Amino acid sequence: MTQDRKLQEEETLAQRKERLLLQCRAYRSGIGRARNTVRAHLGADEIAKTAIGLISARAQSALANFSDLLDFRNMSGAKLQRLLPLVVSGVSLLSRRSLWRPILKGAAVAGTAVATIYFLSRKKAKKTDGKHVALHEHL
Repeated sequence: MTQDRKLQEEETLAQRKERLLLQCRAYRSGIGRARNTVRAHLGADEIAKTAIGLISARAQSALANFSDLLDFRNMSGAKLQRLLPLVVSGVSLLSRRSLWRPILKGAAVAGTAVATIYFLSRKKAKKTDGKHVALHEHL
């Protein structure tokens, strides 16, 4: 009986060894797949695409929340609780003298740009209107 018992123990040891070898192969192949996944998803292009996607999603969410705050048709207490701290912080920022000069300069530059674009578009519209009239006169 001792020989049978040794044979059974050797078989279990052989089976255990085979199982460990299979686990080792599976572990190594898993490491290889993980390495390939990391190479594919952590490249500069993929990181940039992911970052841009996250930034655009956050910006879209922020703009939706901000536009909801500025919708004054349905004013509620919860909306006022979210809006008043923004108004107070904006007023406190505008009360500083150091901010007025850059704000006025920015407004002047923006106004000049808008006025220039407006006058150029009007001048272009007048030129195209005159051409159409001249074309119709010849027909």
